[in-house]
Amino acid sequence: MAMTEGFTVLKQNTVIENFQPHFHLRGKAMQVEAILPDGRRQVVSYVDKFNFNWMTNYIYDDNAAPVFPKGTVIHVSAWHDNTKGNKDNPDPDQWVGYGDRTVDEMAHAWMNVLYLTDDEYNALVAERKSKTANATQDQQQ
Repeated sequence: MAMTEGFTVLKQNTVIENFQPHFHLRGKAMQVEAILPDGRRQVVSYVDKFNFNWMTNYIYDDNAAPVFPKGTVIHVSAWHDNTKGNKDNPDPDQWVGYGDRTVDEMAHAWMNVLYLTDDEYNALVAERKSKTANATQDQQQ
């Protein structure tokens, strides 16, 4: 099992609208994690048992789409399986590098994002906190 990682810093407040992991035949799993400016970590998405034949796009519900302040680091981890145990692996004895061909490998975390002004970000965070508080009160009654 091999792992690759990528990092990007959000330059603006951001809503992540969807996530689609993309590999070729040796892709195994992918995780997207947010490292917030205060150091807290939050797993945004995790896909295990990736299947090359099913390129699934995970679209977040509007009320559940992850929202992050500028300065958040998005950390993507991708695991590859180049063993004989991977039935989709065309040649477990072959060294594999990055490439566009199906027999090569790659790992991309495709995401659509919506950038927010500070006012839009603060309003959305306040709205979600209010909804969470109201839902908690309703459950306690």
